Amino acid sequence: MKKYHRKYSDRNWDYRAISIIIDGREVIYYTLINNSKKSSGVEIYGGGNYVVDSDSKSYSKSYLAKEVPEKYRNTVLKLISKHSKTKWSTAKYVNLN
Repeated sequence: MKKYHRKYSDRNWDYRAISIIIDGREVIYYTLINNSKKSSGVEIYGGGNYVVDSDSKSYSKSYLAKEVPEKYRNTVLKLISKHSKTKWSTAKYVNLN
């Protein structure tokens, strides 16, 4: 499981993400605060451009959490739970791995 935190206070931008690789695809749940507007979502990436040691065709797709394909729903629920329990850094750029 990987955790990412990107924060640029000069632009009021704060991105927090947690991800896991399942079946050769990286599933990411993120929250974003951009100029005081909050949003969240799920991104699924696959293939050699995104996942190490993958020979399949590259793939990426973004979803709202409630629209994730059934195959990934339990995984996303677990990611959301882990995301909410993570103590995020106040640093500008951190990989919490």
